[in-house]
Amino acid sequence: MGDIRVFINQGRYDDKSDKLLVIRKNAIHTANLDVQDAVEQRLKKCYPKIYQRKIGPLFKRERDRKFNCYCNNPKSLDDVCKDMLKKRVPYHTLSCDACWREDLSTAWGYYGFSCKVLTKAMLRELCEDRAYVRYV
Repeated sequence: MGDIRVFINQGRYDDKSDKLLVIRKNAIHTANLDVQDAVEQRLKKCYPKIYQRKIGPLFKRERDRKFNCYCNNPKSLDDVCKDMLKKRVPYHTLSCDACWREDLSTAWGYYGFSCKVLTKAMLRELCEDRAYVRYV
């Protein structure tokens, strides 16, 4: 049997994203960075929404280093959802339009509107915090 990286790059596991996620999990467990990188590149190309939810943002965003927001400290949407649930959203994230658009609203769209993990009350509270940070 050949190298699994070759099979991943050839697209043999593209029919289901579950296979790629299992291979990624095993690569992380065995500390095989080459396979992990190949799987993440393939997920980014073939399944960008899953990549964004499980691994991180699709595009690199940079903001001034003095700000502590998701532009400078990228997280997956799963981690953004956990931050929203635990009410640990960084202060500077609320004032950053890119973080609001790409991370917070996208996470609420998936985990709030679709999956019902986040409630409307949580979003309302986050919006009030954003309004306070931006306009007061």
